[in-house]
Amino acid sequence: MKVQVLMSPACGHGERALELVADVVRHSAPGTEIETTLVATAEDAARFSFPGSPTIRVNGRDIDPQPPTNVGLG
Repeated sequence: MKVQVLMSPACGHGERALELVADVVRHSAPGTEIETTLVATAEDAARFSFPGSPTIRVNGRDIDPQPPTNVGLG
């Protein structure tokens, strides 16, 4: 399983989201590595198809059942 947390540098919820993801992973899939990706530029946002901060993906799929379709830092 691959777990990713993507966030922008100024994200006010990024650290808390990472804590919550780590807690869930620790209880449901011990030993699973969590990849944290900083999305700092519009180019990064496009490369990662980044809809907003924070974004959490499991095996490449956004955990939000209806993630935004726009891409960018704003």
